[in-house]
Amino acid sequence: MNTLQQQLNDLHAMPLFEIEVIDTAGNTDYIICEISVRGNQLIAQREAVSKKEENHPYIAKSAIDIDAEVFSLDDHLQDLYDEIWHDIERGDLYDLAK
Repeated sequence: MNTLQQQLNDLHAMPLFEIEVIDTAGNTDYIICEISVRGNQLIAQREAVSKKEENHPYIAKSAIDIDAEVFSLDDHLQDLYDEIWHDIERGDLYDLAK
């Protein structure tokens, strides 16, 4: 079976999520998340969703552990998407668009 990294590489499109949010001024915006595999984690690099992340010197990210023996790429992507949503909800710069 292919590794998750190979499956991501085989996609015909760049692996990313685009999540609609509302900023603190009430304007619609989008958070773009670039998906990659690092070690045993599926990572979504994205813009900061909290003041703490905004002031941090590193690129903001959401991450989940990979369990390729049990879960498919689709399962992992859904879990990562859910993790990003939770990070946005816990952050203080955006609200999720309805």
